[in-house]
Amino acid sequence: MAWNKNEHVRTRTEFPTFGGKRVTPSVEGLKKLLGYHGVELEDDTLKQLWQYHTLIRENNGDQDLTRLNAFETMVERHYADCTLINAYVEEWPHRMIDIGSGAGFPGMPLKIVNPYIHLTLCEPRPNRVNFLNMVIEKLGLQGIDVFGHKVTSHSMTIPVDGAISRAFELIEKTLLRLEHSLKVGGKAYFMKGPAVRDELATLVPERYGYKLEAAHYYKIPNSTQQRALVILERIK
Repeated sequence: MAWNKNEHVRTRTEFPTFGGKRVTPSVEGLKKLLGYHGVELEDDTLKQLWQYHTLIRENNGDQDLTRLNAFETMVERHYADCTLINAYVEEWPHRMIDIGSGAGFPGMPLKIVNPYIHLTLCEPRPNRVNFLNMVIEKLGLQGIDVFGHKVTSHSMTIPVDGAISRAFELIEKTLLRLEHSLKVGGKAYFMKGPAVRDELATLVPERYGYKLEAAHYYKIPNSTQQRALVILERIK
């Protein structure tokens, strides 16, 4: 596979090196970088994640799937970011939706690492819908599909036990979208940046029928990326 000439757009000093050498895009390189950022995966899972990465690179000529180009950056800000959250969730709900999935984040890595989840990727843009369906087919994934429409309280009526989104919109707006889908007792997971503290300071989840279960603040190891995982439970 030919790699985009912009694969290494950042300066050398910004990237991790192993034995003084940059990481070569490969399954082994993916394993090294994930480990560097605090994530360890089984070999079969790594291979599937690498295959997903390969499909992104092959179909991202216009950068419509992701604007990130460098392998190291993609691993840090996409794959590590979307798998580190497993440390804060003992068991994911069985039936979930990923709102605003885009090129499959966080839903696709979440599904690859947790194959038992029955997941619907919600993404209205046709080219990305086509891409997500292709990934599902190429990787031979089961228990995953694509909802190719905008998620609203009227369009999304699939009963689910969990919903997740990454840097999508204000929490209160997403909660309104889940009005007719997330079950009572279900969990809503929000992947956010550190500014979510300000958002939570004014959010009254009970107004929307939720309670705050947890807010985890952390940094992607060996990076400058501050992250937060906010978990709300529907109570009515």
